[in-house]
Amino acid sequence: MRKLRLSWGLLALSAILTFTSCQKDDTIDPALDSFASEEFQLEDLDGLENTDVTSGSESSAFGTSSTEAMHSERHSLSFILPKLNLNQSQRAAISGFAKDHASCVAEHRQRIHELHRNLLAKANAVREEYVADYRAGNISREELEQRLTSLRERVRNEINKHDRKLIHMRALRKCRLDLMTNIESVLNREQRQLWDRWKQSLRQR
Repeated sequence: MRKLRLSWGLLALSAILTFTSCQKDDTIDPALDSFASEEFQLEDLDGLENTDVTSGSESSAFGTSSTEAMHSERHSLSFILPKLNLNQSQRAAISGFAKDHASCVAEHRQRIHELHRNLLAKANAVREEYVADYRAGNISREELEQRLTSLRERVRNEINKHDRKLIHMRALRKCRLDLMTNIESVLNREQRQLWDRWKQSLRQR
């Protein structure tokens, strides 16, 4: 009888552990559940599309900058989603949408940054030739500055208007539209009103 009770006890313990394990497997990652993970930090597509070319002088190479660095926290999903009082089902669905979006944009963003690096490398090779001419006394400082200014403008236009970049930017905007549409599909009327006011506030900034 004692052995029987012990066997039943072990079976009960095993069942409890199995149930607990299943509960853990079904639990959403806390970072996703709080919308604090990287998937909810939306990239500034306008800033990426309108990249500026910086520097490019005798002493410094050309580089790039954009308004991405100035993109405020208000623009991220982490700002608005916690304010919507989402239920667990909505949270799970939106976490899935955010993961899908991250996968959708990854390659296109990478290709754009690779294009930027390649175009900058070509521009900096030309810049080095101009600087070498100046240091050899073949051109004046004024002519060097004029050449660098002209080169900076050319590479800026090429970076922002390159056919391959435009294709990837269209793909990125489609990824973003799908994300927003998917999120809106699971919101109730009150949540949608808050969501729409948030989107409208971004357009006014």
